[in-house]
Amino acid sequence: MTRTRRSFLAGAGMALAGAAICSRLQARALAQGLTALTPDSIPEAAQVAVGDLLEHGAHMKAGQRILLVAYLDGLYGGDNLVDRTAIEWIRRGVEERGGHAEVLWVDAPARADHWEFPGVVRRAMDRSDLVINHSFDLTVEEILDFRNYVERDHHIPMVRNFATTAPLLCTAWAQTPQELVSEIRVQASKKFVPGAAWEITDPNGTHLKGTILPARNPTLGYATRREIGNYLPWPEWVCPPISLARTSGSITFDRTLSWWSRYVGVPPYFEHPVTLTIEDARIVRIEGKEEADAIRRYVEYLAGRLGPEAYNFDTLHFGVHPQAHAAIQQCPSILYRRLIEHSDSHNLHVHVGSAKGKPDYPYWPHITGDIRQATFTIGDATIYENGRLTALRDTAVMAIAAKYPQRPGVDPAPFEG
Repeated sequence: MTRTRRSFLAGAGMALAGAAICSRLQARALAQGLTALTPDSIPEAAQVAVGDLLEHGAHMKAGQRILLVAYLDGLYGGDNLVDRTAIEWIRRGVEERGGHAEVLWVDAPARADHWEFPGVVRRAMDRSDLVINHSFDLTVEEILDFRNYVERDHHIPMVRNFATTAPLLCTAWAQTPQELVSEIRVQASKKFVPGAAWEITDPNGTHLKGTILPARNPTLGYATRREIGNYLPWPEWVCPPISLARTSGSITFDRTLSWWSRYVGVPPYFEHPVTLTIEDARIVRIEGKEEADAIRRYVEYLAGRLGPEAYNFDTLHFGVHPQAHAAIQQCPSILYRRLIEHSDSHNLHVHVGSAKGKPDYPYWPHITGDIRQATFTIGDATIYENGRLTALRDTAVMAIAAKYPQRPGVDPAPFEG
């Protein structure tokens, strides 16, 4: 079921009523010998996704000046995957909800060790009330100048929209209610108890133990909701970083977050697994084949730039989205499919090193080791059971899922049998 942009409904929650209206419009058009579908029609799936992005991801309000940022290289095979159709659909959605949209196309290819927060983006953000960022390269996680601007200096809400193309806006991943995935994130995070012992195992040989430390912001704690901050990932991304102490053991992984894999010199999915040996919260060995050699060299390089913290092993967290995957025909980019999968509720990851940025190297490396079949316990609580996030079964999560019976959500099948 589709309808044209001119009848793009203002609320995602009106999708079912809109479908009935659309049927009547189609019937009338067909009776008049006209076609009901036009080249600028917007699929029902994308309308639901854009509505969820603007209403539950961005919390946009009528009258706001809303900046849509996208990078030109992503139109022509670059890493900043995007298409003009997705940007136009989102722009229309902003305007039909009473916002004032500005689209900024940026031509600023990334350079290793010189990643930047472009001045043209900064100036455009200065005149905006809300930013929706479609860039793979421009992230608060890695570029400290951008993080400081968003979270400390200017306090502009910044949505990182991961669904940057028309096909991605039509996936189950983008149509899953943000309210539902946010609740999964909060319920999982409630189990992070400072001082508790934790343990992770995986059939691949991983076995780690340690202690949970307080959250990096002790005032907020771990179970925070996105609405109180300025960084708003959509679709919902990962739980807060869990701070660790006294960690020992080993972890074996065969994939990594694709932002840094480009600079480490490894593919996001490995041919050969990598094993880290951890002693008292420090990486003491990196073993494997070509991928391990590349990671070892890059960690050594980071230690030269940022100091011995490059070998610290003090952070893990995990994805919370039950539908975070895209088929190759929906997303040919392997970098981007790995980015999506990183937020999947099966995906637990550790940080390979914990070096913080410095004035002469203002970046925060997020090299990760990702596993998919973990069993993870904190004290008496089970966070993961054989790769299944137990928060998906929480009663608060199920109550929200019941509000959206026609939308993708939590699949009960993994917990049956």
